[in-house]
Amino acid sequence: MYFANPGFNPSDFSRKQSVNLLTISVAAGLILLAAFGFWKLTRYFWLKIFYRYRGVKDVDVSTAQEWRKQQSVFLLDVREPDEYEEAHVDGVTLIPLGQLASRAHELMAHQHSPLLIICRGGVRSAKACLILGNLGFVQPLNVAGGMNAWKRSQLPFVAKPHLQAV
Repeated sequence: MYFANPGFNPSDFSRKQSVNLLTISVAAGLILLAAFGFWKLTRYFWLKIFYRYRGVKDVDVSTAQEWRKQQSVFLLDVREPDEYEEAHVDGVTLIPLGQLASRAHELMAHQHSPLLIICRGGVRSAKACLILGNLGFVQPLNVAGGMNAWKRSQLPFVAKPHLQAV
């Protein structure tokens, strides 16, 4: 039998050393799994810090609804069409995040006024705020918590009727 290290003899590898190696491998795996789980559980928190650091300003859903009533502030939805059809705020304009940069010209009438941006949970809309800010929009505002928060606050929205089996 050929070994890369001629001084290594497999019979010298004790049972205790193999248990130690197994313990270290399992511990390393658990640490990696915990780190990944921590990231998954706290991802929203870290993204919010990142976007806040980059200058994104949040507006809570109650304030967004009041501004829409009082000042007829423009509300932009950056979710995908299937998400929009499931539930959306009445009168909102849909431009999916992936199309936002190429369709920003459609929003130029709102370039110098507050522009509320909503998505499902507040992360895509924060990214949209950065995109529009870089395109010269002076006051893009993230609706914190997105449609999830909107629904939790029991604010009015349009929902897709669900068909029931007969």
